[in-house]
Amino acid sequence: MTAPEPRESKPARHGVRPLDLALILWPSFLAAGVASVVFFGAVDPLLLRDAGPKIFDNLDREAGYALGFLFFWAVSIVASALSVYLIRTAEPKGQPADADHPKR
Repeated sequence: MTAPEPRESKPARHGVRPLDLALILWPSFLAAGVASVVFFGAVDPLLLRDAGPKIFDNLDREAGYALGFLFFWAVSIVASALSVYLIRTAEPKGQPADADHPKR
């Protein structure tokens, strides 16, 4: 009886899979919601409007909440995407990077 041949690792897939999008967008949406509640619980968007650039002069309170949420969501998307990327590109556990070269 012969020993089974070791399985070859699959080449890394390029592109974003639907599961990756779900793993990025949903947690970042939840994090942005929490960040918005915490931040806007202490800061009024109208104070930010008055202290900000002139482009925000006609911004009402609800638009300030929306822009703040979108900002927090964008930051959370970047963090979640980086996490998914690092997990997808990590070396498999238990297999050293130099598995093809035995130690001497």
